[in-house]
Amino acid sequence: MSAVVVFSEGDPWFTNSHSWSVILRRALEAVPPADRQSFDWFLNETGLHFPSMEPAGRNSVARLMLAVVEELESEHAAQAGPKAAVSGPLHGDLVERLLDEVGASMNS
Repeated sequence: MSAVVVFSEGDPWFTNSHSWSVILRRALEAVPPADRQSFDWFLNETGLHFPSMEPAGRNSVARLMLAVVEELESEHAAQAGPKAAVSGPLHGDLVERLLDEVGASMNS
């Protein structure tokens, strides 16, 4: 099974369910337990769907996801050492796409 992140603009981003489960778990750990249920309809095991969110909330969710992915990338690079630079980022271009989402949500 895979997961997909659908952005407000541009192509979606796909990953396997294992990678997504790590991202999802970390993201939800940053959300107060009382608020987690309100995230279920746009952030869950199948991915993240920015168009389903209220425009005012997209920026904060994009920033949350960006922080999670950047932290995971940093951990991966530290574990992989010099080989990480050769193989590229663990999550491909997700960081760039999240940065684009932050920019798009600021212009909305």
